[in-house]
Amino acid sequence: MPETNYTSIIKHFCENYNITLEEKALCDFSALTDELLLYNSHTNLTAVRNPRDVAIKHHADSLSLLALDLLKENAKVIDVGCGAGFPGLPLKTARRDIDISFLDSTEKKLKFTSHAANVLGFDANVYPLRAEDAAKDKKLRESFDIAVSRAMANLPVLCELCLPFVKKDGYFVAYKWEKAADMNDPESELSRSKNAIAQLGGKLENIFYYDLSEFYDELQEEKKHCLILIKKIKNTPETYPRRYQQILKKPL
Repeated sequence: MPETNYTSIIKHFCENYNITLEEKALCDFSALTDELLLYNSHTNLTAVRNPRDVAIKHHADSLSLLALDLLKENAKVIDVGCGAGFPGLPLKTARRDIDISFLDSTEKKLKFTSHAANVLGFDANVYPLRAEDAAKDKKLRESFDIAVSRAMANLPVLCELCLPFVKKDGYFVAYKWEKAADMNDPESELSRSKNAIAQLGGKLENIFYYDLSEFYDELQEEKKHCLILIKKIKNTPETYPRRYQQILKKPL
């Protein structure tokens, strides 16, 4: 395919982090970008409104998980609070073998996710539910190898919403700004999540840092990101997750 400015960004990011991406996947990312921008012209899905920014802020950022040896073949993955389908759509675009589920309470965004999956020719399980309700469903609870979430809530809240979906020895992966993982700052998201992680059956295993700054005209601190990897070491108590307002009012 002719290489566009934005597909070259995706390709370059993958090269930086030793992510293998087939040529067909680059074609699919081009199609996904076109569909997102077209759909966004009549339905508000994202504030990102040009191909270059989609490539940086949605596709490359989402693909960072593939820099880690975490997504095993045919892994069962759930994207919690997926919005228009990120990071799940790019992950499935690059790794067609994974079994992907999308969970969000906003149906108009899930309609795009289903539409995009259909255009790209893959299956996707779509759940128009609140996370705290879906986590009580026995078919979904503790049935996924990996739960991912990006730009949905602060980490103490995310842990309670996401860890219940993860099976023992699986992982919850939170996409965050670099500063959110600063353990030297007692007010960072990760510092404030220690109790929640332990109570919900998790254990912090790793923090993977990556940088999107080079794709912008100027160095921007907030373009330094990380993945916070929390391993599920024991089952989540049945009392969790609580109602969303309870979680917000009194995080674990």
